[in-house]
Amino acid sequence: MTDRDRLIVHGGAVLSPDAEHVLDADLLIEDGVIAQIRARVHGADPFAGVDGRRLDARRRLVAPGFVNGHTHSHTGILGGIARDWTLEHSLINGPWTGAERSVELTRISALLVATELVASGCTSLFDLVYRFPDIDEESFLATAEAYRDVGLRATLAPMVADRTLFEALPALASCGHAAPARAQTLPAAADIIAACTRLIETWPYDRTLLAPAVAPTIPAHCSDELLDGLDRLSRETGVRLHMHLAESKPQARAGAQRYGRSITAELDARGMLRPGVTVAHAVWTDGADARLLAAGGVDVVTVPGSNMRLGSGLQDSRALLEAGARLAIGTDGANSADALDMLHAVQLTSSVSHVFDRPAGEWLTPGEVLRAATAGGAEAVGLGALTGRISEGFAADLVFWDLGAAAFTPGIDLVNQIVTAARIGDVRTVMVGGRVAMDGGVVAGVDVARLRDRAAELCEEYFAAAKRRRAAAGEIADAARDVLAGQRRLPWRPERLLPATAD
Repeated sequence: MTDRDRLIVHGGAVLSPDAEHVLDADLLIEDGVIAQIRARVHGADPFAGVDGRRLDARRRLVAPGFVNGHTHSHTGILGGIARDWTLEHSLINGPWTGAERSVELTRISALLVATELVASGCTSLFDLVYRFPDIDEESFLATAEAYRDVGLRATLAPMVADRTLFEALPALASCGHAAPARAQTLPAAADIIAACTRLIETWPYDRTLLAPAVAPTIPAHCSDELLDGLDRLSRETGVRLHMHLAESKPQARAGAQRYGRSITAELDARGMLRPGVTVAHAVWTDGADARLLAAGGVDVVTVPGSNMRLGSGLQDSRALLEAGARLAIGTDGANSADALDMLHAVQLTSSVSHVFDRPAGEWLTPGEVLRAATAGGAEAVGLGALTGRISEGFAADLVFWDLGAAAFTPGIDLVNQIVTAARIGDVRTVMVGGRVAMDGGVVAGVDVARLRDRAAELCEEYFAAAKRRRAAAGEIADAARDVLAGQRRLPWRPERLLPATAD
């Protein structure tokens, strides 16, 4: 007998460590870690006689949990908020969508995100939390506690800036309604850096479960002092640094105008393209940018649902991989992707690679997509040595897919069927560190129906309080539509928007 907590996962089909094929194997999990993987030969029980609890995985495909490389929990209450926002419209509305709210609503918003993600097979995530205009430590810790209560691993950063959208995007200066917004005062760089330093130094959680990070939101929205200060803080404390990079054409153009080179080249010149840095979107990047990202050891998150929802364009993930960059996958927030469904993000990543003018043999393979969604995501959130693959010594962060579902019947190519055919309802069980976080659609320890009812009550108050600020943002957004439409039509290479008409 042993004092170790032992669980034997028996009878399942197991995704290989490289996510390329499926093994007939059983797993021995000890204290939440995969201790041994043994093949089943001629149906024999490879752990016969070994003490431990048993989990029957027959008719299940056992795979690593998805890792969401980029989301925003403060938007968990904002699904469906807009029909025709671009990224810039979303940023114009940022002061009210990220406005001060109660600690309870902050926590509930994160719980909504966590429960939706775990139902889609997600076990870890990177959350960039925004609170306009400054950092609220109590609310930030409440967000972390929401992930703890659901049992997900999370890396969390307060998303910060000290330059307004109107400073970062000079083309908006012609919009008359923008004058009050241009007068907004954001916190000073020194104050932001000090607040982030306090969060990191007083962080109360196990960093293998919940880790702090820093997030200068968009380079052009940050002063040199803020970029350099947060980069230095990241290096000195060993926390991740996460940024949005070249997400839209207006952002890419404005960045190049400010820096005299691409945003990626500017970050490289500053020494900010390095291991420990994660960038999201990277839509408006060229081959030279891709090579810089790869050479720096940066983790790049593709966010296809948001990129299409906001009309930002299509990331060329194949070009990034060919350059040697590491790829992860994210959902973004509910205000720009609406449904926080990691399976949907995975499947969109595969499909988007098919619409570039390359031969079919150069589309992203199912194995590449799954590695990006698991091991690649783990690297992007700073947990690459702990999770993201089914290998001995890695955490038992696992998803059990129902092989009796229509998507897997018959089981022709199970790896491909996750990427092309599976549905969120095919996720039967989700395990994090050997602990069941969701089973049969039920999230352990969370009354999801009651949670949603309470969210609806609190959101009535929140939207009522935001009514004036929301209306003002709407006026600015309306005034900016023609300017932003013109920015989207200006030439830029490589072009990431499909032409409006055929020749």
